[in-house]
Amino acid sequence: MPVDLTAPRLATSTDGLPLRTAESVPDPHAGAFEASYAAAWLPVFRFALAWTNDWTAAEDLAQEAFLRLWDRRAEVDWSTPVLPWLLVTTRRTATDRFRRLKRALSARGPVAVSPGSDARIEWLDLRASFRALSALERSALVLTALEDLDATEAGAILGVEANAVRSAASRGRRKLKERR
Repeated sequence: MPVDLTAPRLATSTDGLPLRTAESVPDPHAGAFEASYAAAWLPVFRFALAWTNDWTAAEDLAQEAFLRLWDRRAEVDWSTPVLPWLLVTTRRTATDRFRRLKRALSARGPVAVSPGSDARIEWLDLRASFRALSALERSALVLTALEDLDATEAGAILGVEANAVRSAASRGRRKLKERR
């Protein structure tokens, strides 16, 4: 019997039954992921913005954290909150990017900057105030002031002791007051 090569063929198993494709199998974790995404996007984005002080970079970091969560969706215990995991992932990704950027810049040498180029409008820009803070100070403020985490929880996310979080948040508040 001649075989028609133009007709679509269904893949079959050893017992002759058609195989199901990945598209036809519903993902049992998709709903939990979607709910976590809806609930945690803003806190993860705020945290990433505190680390980078750049809107686009913060979006990239938050998206990368959720992509990593999606890749691990089958291994995640969806009965526990995923926000701490997402924040730790965001911090680690940001730290890694800063390290790579630092290496790249050190290989290039110093960058020439014209003094006072943005001096006239810098006082209007909230980012300018946050620029005076370290990444740890920005993150400590975001986690404790905006996300209402206590110093112990924030410290676990940032990978530092609770006292370091309190100290960083205090220094950050003081620097912001001085810049007013």
